Amino acid sequence: MSGEILFIDGPGGSASRLVRALGTLAAEVPSSEFALIGGLAVMTRLGRVHRATDDLDAAAQSVDGGPSRLSILVGGGESGQGRRSVEGVKVDCIDVGSTPAVDLDPEELPDDEFDRAFLLAHRWALDSAQEASLTVVSEQRVPLTTATCRVATPAALVAMKLQSAPRRRAQRAHKGPNDYGDLFALLVQPEAFDDIVSDLPNAPQGLGRWCHERIEIELVAGAGRTARAIRQTMLLDPPTPGDIERVGRAVLLRLGPG
Repeated sequence: MSGEILFIDGPGGSASRLVRALGTLAAEVPSSEFALIGGLAVMTRLGRVHRATDDLDAAAQSVDGGPSRLSILVGGGESGQGRRSVEGVKVDCIDVGSTPAVDLDPEELPDDEFDRAFLLAHRWALDSAQEASLTVVSEQRVPLTTATCRVATPAALVAMKLQSAPRRRAQRAHKGPNDYGDLFALLVQPEAFDDIVSDLPNAPQGLGRWCHERIEIELVAGAGRTARAIRQTMLLDPPTPGDIERVGRAVLLRLGPG
């Protein structure tokens, strides 16, 4: 799924602004120290703009026990989390420590299943990210802007969406439907689907088994609830509960026993 990704957009369009801002970040921070996650990462893995998004999200490596270089750049300070405008785009940076997910001490992981999944999924997203070149072109195929960085894999994106969608806080509850929409879009894209069912069982520290359980909960048992959430998005052709359940069962079949 690495390589060059083309988006068609106008000079002032959403994709142009996001990729221009990403290029600014990539020029300032070593590529090994952060990975693109969130909406633009999903679009990169889909190879198309499937919904509106107005911000950038990144998982970043902490440096010497302090905040990441990316967090400092976007104003996170000592908190390790930052959000400020870069090239007119809001940037969310999540610092994920300096230890790969596979090497984390299980005894030190959070007891809460969603907190544990958050930590593991975001660190795994950084560990497994692949380099991609994002290029925006006009309808006449004239290059407008480009950026090269590491992007979370489809499997890591699914893991992050499975923990974030059900528990969005009230002030960001509108993000939950987009998370479910992203999750479904990744699972129905054939190339992404193949990568997900190949990589997810290898997710570290039991994260793969947890995702297996959440897929059954969210996409099979809870297919109706998930369909209602996705209908709140701007997708032109939202899936039915039957569509979601079929995809969920197909994923579980390919993943095998949890």
